[in-house]
Amino acid sequence: MAHDVFISYSSHDKPIADGICANLEAAGLRCWIAPRDITPGEDWPTAIAGGISVAKVMVLVFSNNSNMSDEVSRELYLAANNKLAIIPFVIENVVPEAGKAYYMGRTHWMDAMNPPTKEQIGKLTKRVKSLVERVGTEGRVASVLAPVVPPYFRKSLGRKYGWIIPVVELVVAAALVVGSVFTVGRVTGAFGQATATPTPTPTLAPTPSPSATPVPTLSLQYAYREDFNDPQFEGALPPGVSVNGDACSTATVSQENGSLTAKTPKGRAFHCGVNLGGEYRIRDIKAVEYSMSSAGVYSNHSGFALSMFSHGSLSFGCGLSILPGGSGCGVSVGSRQVFQTKMFPENVGTKYTFRVEVPDPVKMTFRFLVNGVEIGEYTVPAADAAANADVFFFPMMDVNPVSEPSSVAGTYRLDYLAIEQP
Repeated sequence: MAHDVFISYSSHDKPIADGICANLEAAGLRCWIAPRDITPGEDWPTAIAGGISVAKVMVLVFSNNSNMSDEVSRELYLAANNKLAIIPFVIENVVPEAGKAYYMGRTHWMDAMNPPTKEQIGKLTKRVKSLVERVGTEGRVASVLAPVVPPYFRKSLGRKYGWIIPVVELVVAAALVVGSVFTVGRVTGAFGQATATPTPTPTLAPTPSPSATPVPTLSLQYAYREDFNDPQFEGALPPGVSVNGDACSTATVSQENGSLTAKTPKGRAFHCGVNLGGEYRIRDIKAVEYSMSSAGVYSNHSGFALSMFSHGSLSFGCGLSILPGGSGCGVSVGSRQVFQTKMFPENVGTKYTFRVEVPDPVKMTFRFLVNGVEIGEYTVPAADAAANADVFFFPMMDVNPVSEPSSVAGTYRLDYLAIEQP
């Protein structure tokens, strides 16, 4: 199917890329985006090269993740050779590495610091539509955009790659002339195949107040981080957060006072799942950390957990009142629980910070902590570790009733979620 726009992004930024795609297509701009537009059995590099060869504009979701991505570099190379107009949609203040700065020097950077707003995506849509119309009348010209770089990037580039800004126009122009002699079939060789990369009760120190809740520091590298405190999304859902179909129809889920809050009714059957962030392989995760609490409910309230589910058979997570007789963490293979940590009794209204560390991603060893206290460690059997090595995991907040329909009304809060990179 013919399309106007090729969307380039890191798999870690998939929720934002999907949102951009939905908005562009709602405006009548047909998009090509992986993996949606790759047919089963089709060679991945060939499909990407073909998608770029037909498009008029590339939208690059630029972040720390895409900055480190070799696949994104190859897509930029193909886009430049095919004379696409390239629009970097910048969601993180990251200095582009030299290879990407080479191709992005003549483009108009759109500032949309994470998380992007509806207004910023709206401006992007108008810009893309204008370029598609212009390219349609003038033919594909990669230099239709003026060389504009936001001040903070210009300052960083001048400090790190001072030679790029003065000469990038000449270099890119020369590269486009030379590169135009290559066919799509020859440049596909530059791609690598994409890879889809009774127990004692511990004594816990409860988190005394919101101000004492451990909060991720900016010195860490994150694949995903959400603090649920952006005022513009109060009473709604932040970007990348969505309820799981009709599963939450009897519950109310929204950002509220710095937390992602789920409010459930009394005596109603429900199973509320909320999708968070993108998808990640175990090798891309150093730790998953989050803070959660329940309020205004009895000790036998519904289970409240955050888990990393996978497209394979393995899943792991922690939560409140999710284990028989208490709270803690567990690992499952399929529908079978293969490990559970020490349990602890929850004090309703107290915030608990769970942290799942991955000290050995190859063996898939998981270390579980709550409020800084280790409550268990588990290494996945070798066969299961091998089967899930390249499987993508996705975070989900889950509220489940203890017994239906006798569940009590409840309020459940997730204060932040941080997925740390190695």
